[in-house]
Amino acid sequence: MARTILSATEVKKMAFELGADLCGIAPVDRFKEAPKGFHPRDVWPESQSVAVLACRFLKSTITASSSIPYTDVRNALTRKMDQLAIDLSYRLEDQSVAALPINSIGPTEWDVRTGRTRGIISLKHAAELAGLGRIGRNTLLVNRRFGNMIWLSAVLLGVELEGDPIDEKEICPTGCRACIRICPVGALDSGLSMNQKACWEHAFGSPSQGGEWRIKCFACRSVCPHALGHCVSD
Repeated sequence: MARTILSATEVKKMAFELGADLCGIAPVDRFKEAPKGFHPRDVWPESQSVAVLACRFLKSTITASSSIPYTDVRNALTRKMDQLAIDLSYRLEDQSVAALPINSIGPTEWDVRTGRTRGIISLKHAAELAGLGRIGRNTLLVNRRFGNMIWLSAVLLGVELEGDPIDEKEICPTGCRACIRICPVGALDSGLSMNQKACWEHAFGSPSQGGEWRIKCFACRSVCPHALGHCVSD
């Protein structure tokens, strides 16, 4: 087992100094349910812990009449989260801790068993295992401070750190099916799963009325009671 050179508290302090709004730690033994090929140790055999990073998404973007502000903020946040993970990895390496950055949304890998595109690890599942929130019925991570308005990246660590407590409480309001009902292509169901192909073709496909590419749909995020963080229970 690798010797712990830094504490979890020190790693989080570095993440906050670099601009993270949230940081949670998950020991690698919590990832027993990860699909084969997408476990942290499948990606990097030295993995002992996972530091999950989050930054808040600008709330006003989901209330605008145009989806262009949402697209701009999403693209900027993606670059920010990628750079944050890289910068934290460099800083950890300077402290003699081996670290591997995990990007925010892509490039991705193709899972031939399920016919789905996947990140090399699932960030929202890693975030859940690191105590940053729960995955809601709309398949988005919901945090008790920022609701579902957060963006993620992560760093695999070559040292074993103390993990954060997992949030065990249910996050979706009892009986709420708002996200399922509003999806224009019926991509959601009540089992916390999503028809990825239907969702992506609708939300990220070519513009239907000309103009430059933009995200066309985020209804499942905006209709959620947690979209603006005001319905998150303690």
